[in-house]
Amino acid sequence: MTNRLPDVDTDVLAALHDLMQDDFPLLVDTFTADAAHRLEQLQRHLYAAEWQGLRHSAHSFKGSCGNMGALALQQACLQLEHAAEQADAEQAAALIEQLPAMLQRVIDRL
Repeated sequence: MTNRLPDVDTDVLAALHDLMQDDFPLLVDTFTADAAHRLEQLQRHLYAAEWQGLRHSAHSFKGSCGNMGALALQQACLQLEHAAEQADAEQAAALIEQLPAMLQRVIDRL
């Protein structure tokens, strides 16, 4: 369903680490907590068939993932955004099902 991109862009992570320095762990914690909330939000939108909300949430999460260099997760969010635009419940559900494992791989790399 998703292209096999690297889970994490190591260059982006290195730049974030250099920029944030001692605050990098706080950035990781914030991203992790926010991502967990976003996953719940995506599921709620899907189960309620709130396609505009799902598209918006997927778009927002895509940006967050991009900022962290989470390439595969960012791509999955883009595909989810497109599925929401088409009101494709089957594809959206399949993508949302993949997101927790993808997120965990990113967190493990952070």
